[in-house]
Amino acid sequence: MGRLIEIDNKDDILSTFILFVQTAQVVLKYADSYLYRKAHLSVSKLIVLQALARRNGGMRPSKIAEWTNTERHNITALVNRMGQDGLVTSERNSTDRRIVNIILTEKGREVLNQAMPMAEKVVTQTMSSISESDTLLLKEKLTTLRLNAHCGLEDLAARLT
Repeated sequence: MGRLIEIDNKDDILSTFILFVQTAQVVLKYADSYLYRKAHLSVSKLIVLQALARRNGGMRPSKIAEWTNTERHNITALVNRMGQDGLVTSERNSTDRRIVNIILTEKGREVLNQAMPMAEKVVTQTMSSISESDTLLLKEKLTTLRLNAHCGLEDLAARLT
């Protein structure tokens, strides 16, 4: 198992940040490995399928990228692979041909429904030793971390323009 890199034992903030990054990476690796072995599905594909299902089956690639915090070109490649797998289709808008909507197929909905119990097993395993009150606190702190990082990205983008 990976160990926390001790850069400076006196710097709890840096050590905690490194632990957070390592944790995010290992959780994603575990989830991807489990889902792929059980359902031949990546976490990225599962998230897109779930987003499409919540939106009644259709979204623009730019909205998917925004929703998943992923670069647009990565979403395009992912959606193309998902289309080859029969999970989604692309439809051009009838009034503005430049606009493309990604549509969840029936097969995509079935794959999502089959994968959700497996995803829940990953969640259960990962969160098993965290109490309900600690879960709420963790959710609050992670929401703050995400917001802080998002603001940092916006600041970087503003400086580059």
